[in-house]
Amino acid sequence: MNMEGSQINILLVALALALDAAGVTMAIGCGTKTNAAEKLKVVFSFGFFQFFFALMGGLSGNYIDRNFFTISNYFSGAVIFLLGIFLIREGYKNGEECIYRRLSFWTVVVLGVSVSIDALGAGFSLLFDFDYALIFQDSLVIGLIASIITAAAFRIVVYIKHIALVEKYADYVGGFILLLIGINTFFA
Repeated sequence: MNMEGSQINILLVALALALDAAGVTMAIGCGTKTNAAEKLKVVFSFGFFQFFFALMGGLSGNYIDRNFFTISNYFSGAVIFLLGIFLIREGYKNGEECIYRRLSFWTVVVLGVSVSIDALGAGFSLLFDFDYALIFQDSLVIGLIASIITAAAFRIVVYIKHIALVEKYADYVGGFILLLIGINTFFA
């Protein structure tokens, strides 16, 4: 896969991962009275953990690829494909319309980790073949897109009434994007 194609894949994966975060953000925004400082904490948490897990996945994949065995396109494609199935399944199971909880520091951290853990698999399977600078750069792009989409979701939730429907379709769209990237990577 050429550099331009891989950058498009990174942007699409970042969007797919961010859509999962957007669904949770909308559930928070409709259920919990949040002030600007709390919203900023959520935006930072979601962006930071998307960046951090993508970075850790990319670095660990790079280490394994260089020192133990070569990670094939088949393996990478299968991991991304499975992440897509997981995201679609999450949308199917999602029945909670709004999340009502106090946004303490630890709540924000746990939510950030929970919406970002799939970035570990994405980083592992997509970023392993790059040098360290590109792994960092692409992980940063993933985190920034997550932050931007999360901030936008807080703005959008004010105008949307059927949150469960929006959350479900955000997961479906994100999962479908990952399925397509997984298939593309598998056959590259």
